[in-house]
Amino acid sequence: MKTITKSYPLMHPSTIVLVGTLVNDLPNFTTIGDVAVAGLNPALMMISLNENHQATKYIMEHGKMSINFPGPNLLSEVDFAGMFSAKTHDKSQLVKCSFEDELPVVDEASVTLLVRVLDHIQIKQRVIFVTEVYRTLVEEDLIKEGKLDLSDVQPILYGPDNQYYSGIQPIGTGYLEGRKLMNNDQESTTED
Repeated sequence: MKTITKSYPLMHPSTIVLVGTLVNDLPNFTTIGDVAVAGLNPALMMISLNENHQATKYIMEHGKMSINFPGPNLLSEVDFAGMFSAKTHDKSQLVKCSFEDELPVVDEASVTLLVRVLDHIQIKQRVIFVTEVYRTLVEEDLIKEGKLDLSDVQPILYGPDNQYYSGIQPIGTGYLEGRKLMNNDQESTTED
């Protein structure tokens, strides 16, 4: 039996990212949980930021940002970046970073996406950016036998219960698991 709770966009805990921009020509990182894949081909991402974020101002002016996927080793830094604005706190030294295409990227993030804005829409105080990934940077140890292997990635997830989570375990392979049903369906058809 289900019960009614407060209105949440409750699908699962959200993946936490650090959005990389510049503020006064210094690296700035903003913690965002409102991010989603919007397409694989072309590679599209959607990300929602508050209209008052310094990052939003930069993105509106420059049309690009980095999206960094930190691990649990950066949990304190991630939480700090979400608690404090660049208007009041200099976050340029918060994490070790380097630059790709004039954007700050988190050196310890397992995956970084460089994205350019294709379009945006404002709904209430949220600005939702539709972006295209133009460069994907991954740690070398995520490439095994020439293929991307995400089994060692430990993303930071955030739930509506105000708790951080981590850990993903592979449970199957896309476009193969459904074949089991096809095989079962064929077996039951041949037996009838």
